[in-house]
Amino acid sequence: MPVLIILLFYIHDLVKIKRYYSQTEFVAQQMANIIQNIAKKRVAEGQAVAIRDVVRAAKLAYLSIYPGTTMYRNDPERKYFHVPRVFVYYVEGDGNGKASCKWGLWIHTRRSDVGKWNYGTFTSSDTNSTVTMGENVDPSSIYPTLKINEKSKVIIETQLSWSSDNSEYTDVNGKKANSAREAFGCFLVTPKLHKGTAYFPSVVIFTPYGGFSKTVITGA
Repeated sequence: MPVLIILLFYIHDLVKIKRYYSQTEFVAQQMANIIQNIAKKRVAEGQAVAIRDVVRAAKLAYLSIYPGTTMYRNDPERKYFHVPRVFVYYVEGDGNGKASCKWGLWIHTRRSDVGKWNYGTFTSSDTNSTVTMGENVDPSSIYPTLKINEKSKVIIETQLSWSSDNSEYTDVNGKKANSAREAFGCFLVTPKLHKGTAYFPSVVIFTPYGGFSKTVITGA
């Protein structure tokens, strides 16, 4: 009987971990679809895609994991120790098989009020992302599956973020998880930490319809 119980707990954890990866992959794909639709509209209007567009796409896509406003730390019904984190990158090719990552955008809700997200741009690699920024480098050194040609690429990375060292990763009552197993509801299996505070990262790469350039996107 003890062996059977352990086996059931182990299967439960593996199923849950697989589901988390499937969920973040779905979020990344949904973000890509939403951004492409927004880009079509912005191009028709003669405008560029703005940060607010990408943030809204993230808010909408993450509802599949965090229903309602539970993605926000001070939501009265919040029951999670983890929060969403997103990275968006713009990459151009040089025509000789090399690629340059022109800028990155980070987005998360960890210290935000309900209805708001924190965000910022950067031009060097972020310690919480599985994407590595580079200038005139082999595309695979930016991300293993990245292939570049004469067309630019947008990379979206979606994660669930958690850390035992930060007191702000708590539920609404201020309770803090002591391990990744507790934070993500596992019994025996410890979810893999990929980089920094990144768990269950998923990456989607696509050719943008338009509205992006080597200039960092703005427009809060």
